[in-house]
Amino acid sequence: MLIEEQSKILNEFKPNRSVILAFTETDVKTIEVDSQNYIYLLNDMPVTKRSKFRDVVWDYNDDVINPGRNIAGSKLCIDFSKYTNIPAFVLIELKCLMHNLTLAPTRYAVSSKRAKPLKYNTIITHFENGLRLLSHTFSKINEIGEEFVAVKYKAISDILESDFRDAAEDYPFTANRELERFFYYLKHPATKKIIEHDIQIDFDSLKFSIKRAKKLKKPTYLENDKFEVLIEHSVYRVVEFLKLMGTPVEDKTALTHFENLKNNFEPLSLSPDLINDYGIIRLLSKGYSKEFIDEKYKISPLFINEEGGLYPHENIRIKAKSLHKVEHFDKVRKQINEIYYAACFIVGIYTGMRPNALSEIIISKCLITEDGHDLLISKEHKGKAETLKLFDDKWVAIPIIKDAIAAAKIIGKFKNNDYLFSNMDTLPATIARNHENMGSGGIKHFMENYFMKVFGEGAVKDINFNAYMLRHTLAYQLFRADLGLPFISFQLKHIVDQVGSYTSVGATNDVTMSYGGIGEQLSDTKFGEIRKSAEVERVKSVMNPDATYLGPKGKEHKDRLKRAFEGYMAAGYTKEEVYNQMADQGMAIVNMGTGFCFGGVENFDESLPCIGSLRCNPIRCNNAVVTKSHAPKWREVYVSNKALLNKKGYEDRQDQISAAMNEAESVLKHLGEELIL
Repeated sequence: MLIEEQSKILNEFKPNRSVILAFTETDVKTIEVDSQNYIYLLNDMPVTKRSKFRDVVWDYNDDVINPGRNIAGSKLCIDFSKYTNIPAFVLIELKCLMHNLTLAPTRYAVSSKRAKPLKYNTIITHFENGLRLLSHTFSKINEIGEEFVAVKYKAISDILESDFRDAAEDYPFTANRELERFFYYLKHPATKKIIEHDIQIDFDSLKFSIKRAKKLKKPTYLENDKFEVLIEHSVYRVVEFLKLMGTPVEDKTALTHFENLKNNFEPLSLSPDLINDYGIIRLLSKGYSKEFIDEKYKISPLFINEEGGLYPHENIRIKAKSLHKVEHFDKVRKQINEIYYAACFIVGIYTGMRPNALSEIIISKCLITEDGHDLLISKEHKGKAETLKLFDDKWVAIPIIKDAIAAAKIIGKFKNNDYLFSNMDTLPATIARNHENMGSGGIKHFMENYFMKVFGEGAVKDINFNAYMLRHTLAYQLFRADLGLPFISFQLKHIVDQVGSYTSVGATNDVTMSYGGIGEQLSDTKFGEIRKSAEVERVKSVMNPDATYLGPKGKEHKDRLKRAFEGYMAAGYTKEEVYNQMADQGMAIVNMGTGFCFGGVENFDESLPCIGSLRCNPIRCNNAVVTKSHAPKWREVYVSNKALLNKKGYEDRQDQISAAMNEAESVLKHLGEELIL
């Protein structure tokens, strides 16, 4: 049945309301097969490929193409029979509402700017939470007397505000955002066109026994300091591993920074021969044949017995330890795990994939070329590349992503599992053909293990990671760049540059070529929250009365801020409230990359020296103000110039390079920042 026909049936619900209500109150449940009978038409209407309106279970599994492992099955089903306290007619009303929502999901979007279709599993979650509360509400109402309820409570519009308030007081579940969204659907104007009701309950006014968490209690993205350290650590480990393995490195900019970062990291104790023999041990210990192993690794004669077969893996382990001077292979395993986690972090953070897409990445098939551009896909799409949507089905593969996949491919050989997000153990030979991936829980496990390695055990609780945090962190960083704050990692600009280059060939026309445009597409329902956070950070970077401001106008600016904030706080405002208000109003500040300029155009002095990427710096310009938010940019100035010291071809610019380094070093020290994290 066409969507138009189903919509027409739903739109006829209100005119036939009395007929359906009378039907639910009779004991006769047989329906005459008649194309003119509205009750028959409604009940026989297909709502999914597997289910009809009359069914107690609606199954959407066939309606989702290649559902992710973490949502397939029960999460794509809703069982209405579980909510036994809800009257039959009310349940029919809610079924109508839910099906109307699935037919036109963008109609119920919270923001018209982000009218993206809701997914079936999301809608199911919202309705399961709503049905659970309604069932509890009716169980409380039934305490009055079932006969009274049968007369007074026939439709959803008969529920009183006081009924919801009473039910909320001892509701045994958390009043979460999913429940709030269900109330939003109930009150939506589009709902009134389908079912007759006038529910205007203020969800926030209901006093639930188990209060919902505040919206900002859990961080939705990695904070800048954590992001910077993780990026530096991940890029270094992946590049270091590829260099050790003799594999070409795609990210040439990372190579220029590599030598300067060496002192910050304990070197890997790996080599191609060690990795080769370690792979043999891993596969052999899981039951793989010599023939299978021989296809992947070069088997040393030391590992072959008199009969031409392989020694047991225990014996080979002893021989390999002696050969490679390894005390215990546990250290090798830990280093390999760290590299693999770093590679996964890079892919997650620089693609902004949703968790279900990350869990479907197949290492050997994920990189493709389209219109001369390297892309990454999370599923195998056979001959349909032209229909794939950027940031939903395919992602630009910037150089460091290709390096991360190259590292994962080397390690994946002895895991013998082609999924990027898969258990770090080697698959047993008995199930090796059925490769296994991990859902969002596995992604969380990977990242938390990595955070413990980089920051220590206490970081896991502090970061409070969830699988969407990678996506939202990328969105946040792009919003920051859109607002004029400096890039924390040089790879971020690669994303926008490559998206712009790719889309210019006509590959897609639905992406706004700007940092903010891509950030908006990545931030899902949290668009406003994440963008606002970036705006507040920008305001804080130049309007915090307690911050360090370097430059001739720095003290003047700080004194002015202190006077202003004393007035605000005397009026009863907190600093956060002031920052939020400033962000809402916008700030007229010119960003120059390495600093903010408080001077007018008429004050621009053409005689000011330009050293590398420096023009706006407090040492040279009276209008420049530099804050801690600019530290990444100044650090990049220092590191990039250091890489050119004594380099062939730059002999005539050594004085200029040294001057830039000295000025960057001076700025960073005045800000209390390390030269290199």
